[in-house]
Amino acid sequence: MDTRRLLRTTGTVIAAAGLLLSGCTSGSPDVASASAEPSAVPAGLRPYYAQKLSWRDCGVQGFQCSTMKAPLDYANPGSGQDVDIAVARRTATGPGKKLGSLVVNPGGPGGSGIGYLQAYAGIGYPAAVRARYDMVSFDPRGVARSSPVECLTGPAMDRFTQVDQTPDDQAERARLVAAFKEFAAGCEQRSARILPHVSTVDAARDMDLLRAVLGDEKLNYVGASYGTFLGATYADLFPGRVGRMVLDG
Repeated sequence: MDTRRLLRTTGTVIAAAGLLLSGCTSGSPDVASASAEPSAVPAGLRPYYAQKLSWRDCGVQGFQCSTMKAPLDYANPGSGQDVDIAVARRTATGPGKKLGSLVVNPGGPGGSGIGYLQAYAGIGYPAAVRARYDMVSFDPRGVARSSPVECLTGPAMDRFTQVDQTPDDQAERARLVAAFKEFAAGCEQRSARILPHVSTVDAARDMDLLRAVLGDEKLNYVGASYGTFLGATYADLFPGRVGRMVLDG
């Protein structure tokens, strides 16, 4: 683990302890039973909020995986176009009263939440937190396992990564600019359907959908780096659904 990752993980460990302190006085039930009042969810989104996740073994010890359906366009959920949001969890180990789910995001943007969770859930969070929360993360839309944005073929990506990223003269700068233009054109060509709907606001709306299908009344969340902006965006969109939140910039 590099020093920056270690410092960030250590900071998250310290901050996460506050999740237990706030939980001790919250009067929360063993498991938050409500998601959102049906009347608070737009009619076109209700089928998404009512879905049930089917959990399966991830192939990584201690973790389960599932796939959540989200509308491609939240402004037009009745279009019939969906995206797949990959989700993973490590269930609360006990003992003690369960406090619901704790959704974590490592930042990026473009980072795999599932990869982070599987690597750091066991060392980045105190045992007391893991005992009382289901640790949950997801790959944001457009990333990794979640309807990924694709831009270049394998050979084209190999050529792109071989371009000098620190040009020393005009010819090298021209090659770098041309490479980025090719990359951008590839994204538009190969991912035109999803690209307009990959944003922080879309990811925050996906998190509220995830909160609901997990059965939590409020979102408990830890975000690092860009994940702090994602968490703040969620709080701005859904202030009444914010539970215990740690933004570890």
